[in-house]
Amino acid sequence: MHNLQLTEDQELIVDTVRKFVADSVAPAAQEHDEHRAFATNEFAGLAELGLFGLAVAEASGGAGMGFVPFVAALEGIGEHSSSLARLWIGQVQCALALESAASSELESVVAGIEPVAFVGPEHGLRLEGGAIVGTARMVPAGAVAKRFVVAATDAGKPVLLLASGLGERKALRGLGLASAGCANVVFAGAKMSVLAHGDGADRAIRRAQFVAWLGTAATAVGGGFASIAASRRHAGERIAFGKPLLAQEAVVRKLVNARHAVDAARQLVWHAARVQDLGEDATVAAVQARLAAVDAMVFAADEAIQIHGGFGYTVEYHVERHYRDGKTLEVLDGGSEALRSLLAVRQFA
Repeated sequence: MHNLQLTEDQELIVDTVRKFVADSVAPAAQEHDEHRAFATNEFAGLAELGLFGLAVAEASGGAGMGFVPFVAALEGIGEHSSSLARLWIGQVQCALALESAASSELESVVAGIEPVAFVGPEHGLRLEGGAIVGTARMVPAGAVAKRFVVAATDAGKPVLLLASGLGERKALRGLGLASAGCANVVFAGAKMSVLAHGDGADRAIRRAQFVAWLGTAATAVGGGFASIAASRRHAGERIAFGKPLLAQEAVVRKLVNARHAVDAARQLVWHAARVQDLGEDATVAAVQARLAAVDAMVFAADEAIQIHGGFGYTVEYHVERHYRDGKTLEVLDGGSEALRSLLAVRQFA
């Protein structure tokens, strides 16, 4: 089977998501970003389609479809809204962590009754005296979530917690992901319960991290393709020196190089998804895909801005949004440099 080929059932999922994106996500993406409005209706749409349980086992109340249709569908969302894609990723992180911990909270997360946020180990939170200590910074959905699945440590050992009733949170006006409800969250005074401890918590946390790496990679591939498509349209319409920009070699080379980078990253993303679906450890493949895809998205958006000239900095042309979102994706999940260090340890130590 070709690496990018889907089964009939997987194609049906992707087609359904693309129709939803065309009808509901694309028309509102620019306005949501400009006004920093949380994608409430779009989140509800994903829940209605049953997508939060896509990779959850059927025995646990999910669809049991694995990660291949997940990344394929995320590409379509990432083409128009990295914010919504990151919200979907966070919900799936929570779902798979809760499934690993055999938590009764799983059903409500899969149903998408309300946004739930995952807080990863990169935030360095600790459990001390029955309370969560520390601040989680730039948490997608952190401004609106009532419940948080939290990866922390207890006396140096991993622990997975469910927190609610927070004392303080501060919505962010960051560079990108403007409609993802990102916030800094302080857990002092929060109600919490322990979902898993030790090895069980470690397995659940690693599973959620994998979702973030793979999902962010697929989102970035979609954003990269969107910048290339916008550049091609603009270059075909814009006349300079008596001919369209698309007829000028320097411009075409930019498109070729951007497409090369995004296509290569896409192969890594789908490879990691297939390896994981085969039951093998795809951690390294997912991190490689995440790094390559985010780099490719930023590169494609940067080239697109140059091709658009002054128009590239205006919101109507979208490419500046893809650039901002790409740069924001760079710093999530511990940041690209931390992931490069992780690869160094896994591959060369």
